[in-house]
Amino acid sequence: MISSPKPADFYIKNITLLFLIILAFFIRIIGATYSGMPHYTIDSQNYIWQAEILKKGGYDNYFPNGYPLIILVVSLFSPLEIGLLWLNIILSLCTILLIYLIAENLSGNIYIALFSAAVLAFYPTQVNYVHYILTEVPVTFFLALSVYLFQKEKLIYSGLALGFAIIIRTTLIFVPFLFFIYLYFNHKRMEGIKWFLSFLIIPLLLMSYGYIVSGYFTLGRNFTHNIYVTINEHYNASYSKTQGITAYLNYMISSPVQFLTDRIHSFWNLWGFLPSVADGFRSGFKYRILVGLRFPLLILGIYGYMKSGSKAIPVLLILPAISITLIHTMFFSNTRFTIPAEPFLIILAVIGIGSIIQNNFTKKKDYSA
Repeated sequence: MISSPKPADFYIKNITLLFLIILAFFIRIIGATYSGMPHYTIDSQNYIWQAEILKKGGYDNYFPNGYPLIILVVSLFSPLEIGLLWLNIILSLCTILLIYLIAENLSGNIYIALFSAAVLAFYPTQVNYVHYILTEVPVTFFLALSVYLFQKEKLIYSGLALGFAIIIRTTLIFVPFLFFIYLYFNHKRMEGIKWFLSFLIIPLLLMSYGYIVSGYFTLGRNFTHNIYVTINEHYNASYSKTQGITAYLNYMISSPVQFLTDRIHSFWNLWGFLPSVADGFRSGFKYRILVGLRFPLLILGIYGYMKSGSKAIPVLLILPAISITLIHTMFFSNTRFTIPAEPFLIILAVIGIGSIIQNNFTKKKDYSA
């Protein structure tokens, strides 16, 4: 890995980081307000509808209520659309700063940290989703906050931040469980238990409130609907999870070739270099190429993970990609589903690139000697 800079370089670091944040701010302002891009999808309308129900003291549990809760809070202080777009801009900038801090703490190298922040500042999908009223930007922020707080050994706050992320996007559910298992079997049992119990607080509080109001102890019931979307069958709100799982297994057994084909297609749409569907411009070929940057990002991220060693933070950085891949490969996928994993893959990818540069430099030095 590239050697750490001298103390005098930290002045350059601060100036460069400030410049990146300012530039990222203006890019996101343009993307969110002046680009003419849409702010709403069908999911956006559903989140807003659930927020209205929460505001009236009710509780609809189709989608997880984490993002509707954020919408509710924003609506108390600002016109809804303006408030949510500004929140996206602020949280996106905070995520860049957190990614810088995570990368610096992990690598001990400000150049790797600055490069990670710079890539994130300009990364196409990270800029694009600022103009959408969707979960991508908030969940990415809370994930980054959780990782940073874990690095600082603030386990309770880290667990709480991850709990907020999970009530926004439940497809990240494998992250806390897999990381707890990692900690438990790497002689950090008390640390893992403390962190995991802290994580449970926010989801359990929200689920308990939902049970009191609606009689359902769940974060969301879109799981069953997603099953029927996956197997391309009619869905009825009265269908239970058991019925959905049974239908899924029947489809897998009765149509194994089609099932396998669908799973390959789902994986490709998550990580392939030319996805079949790309939110934003949908079928725009140029945009699909930009979205396809996550393919080399994934490869470099895996390489960087292997080069970083089996330490807690690199494991935590790779887990969002693992959780999203496991769940959405088995169901249907969309290109936006990988957004929360991208900042962490960027850190690992930059570490991987740094390792390649160092190895080449070492070889050239050996040859010259």
